[in-house]
Amino acid sequence: MCGIVGYVSSDPDDAALLGPLLASMVHRGPDGAGAHHSGPVHIGMRRLSVIDPNGGWQPLTSCDGRVVAFQNGEIYNYRELRSQLTQCGYRFRTQSDTEVIAHGYDAWGLDGLLRKLDGMFAIAIHDLDRNVLCLARDRFGEKPLFFARSGAKFGFGSTLLSVAAMPWVTDAVDPLALHRYLALHFVPGERTILRDVRQLLPGESITLELGSMWAEPRRYYQLPITRPRRVSNDELVDALEEAVTSRLVADVPVGVFLSGGLDSSTVAAIGAKHHPGIATFSMGFDDRQVDESQHAAAVARVIGSEHHSFVFDQTHFPTLLAEVAEKLDTPIGDQALLPVFWLSREARKYATVALSGEGADEIFAGYGYYRRFAQRNVAQAVSWWRAVFSGSPLRMRPATSLICEGEAMTLSGFPILTNAEERLRLAGPLRNLPDPWEEEFLHWVSRASDPLQRATAADIGSWLSADLLVKFDRMSMAHSLEGRAPFLSPRLAEIGLCLPPRQRMGAQSKMALRRLARKYLPSELVDRPKQGFVLPMTRWLADWFRDRDGPGAYFSSHSMPGLDRTALTELTDADLAAGVRRERLLFAIVMLHEWWRSFAYQRNALRSRGSSSPKPNAPAQVLDSL
Repeated sequence: MCGIVGYVSSDPDDAALLGPLLASMVHRGPDGAGAHHSGPVHIGMRRLSVIDPNGGWQPLTSCDGRVVAFQNGEIYNYRELRSQLTQCGYRFRTQSDTEVIAHGYDAWGLDGLLRKLDGMFAIAIHDLDRNVLCLARDRFGEKPLFFARSGAKFGFGSTLLSVAAMPWVTDAVDPLALHRYLALHFVPGERTILRDVRQLLPGESITLELGSMWAEPRRYYQLPITRPRRVSNDELVDALEEAVTSRLVADVPVGVFLSGGLDSSTVAAIGAKHHPGIATFSMGFDDRQVDESQHAAAVARVIGSEHHSFVFDQTHFPTLLAEVAEKLDTPIGDQALLPVFWLSREARKYATVALSGEGADEIFAGYGYYRRFAQRNVAQAVSWWRAVFSGSPLRMRPATSLICEGEAMTLSGFPILTNAEERLRLAGPLRNLPDPWEEEFLHWVSRASDPLQRATAADIGSWLSADLLVKFDRMSMAHSLEGRAPFLSPRLAEIGLCLPPRQRMGAQSKMALRRLARKYLPSELVDRPKQGFVLPMTRWLADWFRDRDGPGAYFSSHSMPGLDRTALTELTDADLAAGVRRERLLFAIVMLHEWWRSFAYQRNALRSRGSSSPKPNAPAQVLDSL
């Protein structure tokens, strides 16, 4: 696990950029650094040692140094690929999973390598013979990879901050991204809140021709949406066990985030089966109505884990929000950021890697708002058979937008925060231009066979990659803790998305997963309703604005480019007067402003440090291993 950053520039004034950029992501890799310089190409990494702590220092090379590889993440099947490459005559100097990437690229090419990798990763490969720079991101977007280009300059990195700090990137805000944030509290697709910075989509790669500086992202993987098929318990158990056990591989202590819910409990039970006494971590609250820690403790007793429970201190909301905003890197308005940040900080005292249940709700249909689509399946089945006998098969109405304004929700049923009129007042008008990401997204979800499959696919393609995985990555890596999501094993995800609707959501949610979980846990633990984090946000937000002399004073001193402060103040004043009825919206607005204040400060500091060469007495964390 690492943070990577790099750029292509022949400008001598840019030669000093790499050290400060790497220093900005020490939290992603506190154990040391590495760098590669070749002509205009400059690439560096900060390392969190997980696999081969002593030998896995990047960059790692193949072909006498002609293929140079960097990675942020983990390759779970690296031992299998290492064996294949050894049989092909490649010799390994380390036990690192990143060395597999270097030799694998040389043996199979970029496309062949990516087809074989099972992992979460952002990869950078400099092929000196072909004079190209190759970048790739994992299939579900567990690891981030941002990029920006301007003329003959190109930059990329694991953080938005590191790319935004490059001198050729402007401060302009992307209007469509801002509108989507106000609707969803996150920004889906390849856009970021900054107009000049994009991110590789999950399952995308890009090859930069260094001679012409031409590059075009292309997709090497997209989760297949196929007709539902019945899957035996044995096949599903095998996929689930393989997903969890492969993500337990590490040369450092591994634990599991255990909420007490179905998803994390199943992961923890399988983890404990293969690693007896594995550490588990849960977050408790002092409000018994929302506290799940007793359920997590019950699961821990059953599976025999070494359990650690922590209590979320609600009095720390103002200072905690500032800490979260500083580490967030990309704005999202998810309230669960706060307890996940706290839990990650405490878990890091005992483990370097933590598994979680992220992805299970989307893959196996766990959210309550999916039920409207599950209920439609019954009526649709009757209509379908009637249509078959009449000779004219039924088709679902095609989706025309991610956001369904009339129903105030996304295509998945996820409720939106604002309507189009409110966004117009807050952020101004949008040019009516085609959005290639949304067009591709709609084409993909249109392959669904039933409303439930389409709804869950819509969340996988938006909410999962742009919110949940961002939250998990940023909050865990803020404390140098590597987070892993077994439910995002491609094999398991492909099976789960294409189960028959009644195996996903029937009398209960996640029917198939519940059935399997009984193999590992008592029924009373398996059948408990989903709960999740619930925070007293209404009171916190009212106190927040009161302590800052009201919305007008707050927004005047914490301006966000692209937003109308008068409209923002009026909206917030009205909602506070009504008793904070739109807490999701107000929290998203506060988080956006706090994020921008911290982000702009950090970016400006980085730019000033990168404007001159590091001094001989520069901090060791900047120069370490460079």
